[in-house]
Amino acid sequence: MSAMLPDTERVPGSGLVGAVARLHEEGWRLITASCVRRVGDTFTVLYHFEKGEALRHLRVELGPGEAVPSIAGVHASAFLVENEMIELQGLRVTDLAIDYGGRLYRDIGEPEGAFAPAILLEQAADLRLDACVPITPNGREMRAPGSRVPPAEGAGVSGNGHGPATHDGPAPGKVGR
Repeated sequence: MSAMLPDTERVPGSGLVGAVARLHEEGWRLITASCVRRVGDTFTVLYHFEKGEALRHLRVELGPGEAVPSIAGVHASAFLVENEMIELQGLRVTDLAIDYGGRLYRDIGEPEGAFAPAILLEQAADLRLDACVPITPNGREMRAPGSRVPPAEGAGVSGNGHGPATHDGPAPGKVGR
């Protein structure tokens, strides 16, 4: 197992919401959460908090088939990162406040403007999903000037350097490396 971050408290999934509520009462603000899929369908889920210039983390280790409860009842904004961990890492989250049903991110292989169901885990193993670029409803990529994420093959990027640039080519093809 990897070394833990400093100021990390291990909590069981069943104690997560209580631990998050305790930190909230103490004035800690949720920054984000992160998830690492481990061998054998196990997961490490980290919840990151800040107060002033200090950081704290809650760590939950999940076995095969286990789920983590949603913390959106304490921090409403958690619904976004929870849906992201479901779609990109295959994490199971119970009691979601807002469930995107696998549609938080547009499937790049679908026709322009279309949304696809969650990527099957078997297919996701061959994809690099760590370079996501937001997609507008009309299928255009929104990129910040100087983005290091390359545009889809054969597609140009436009922009004047003063705000987001958009992808002007056809809808990107399936991403894979």
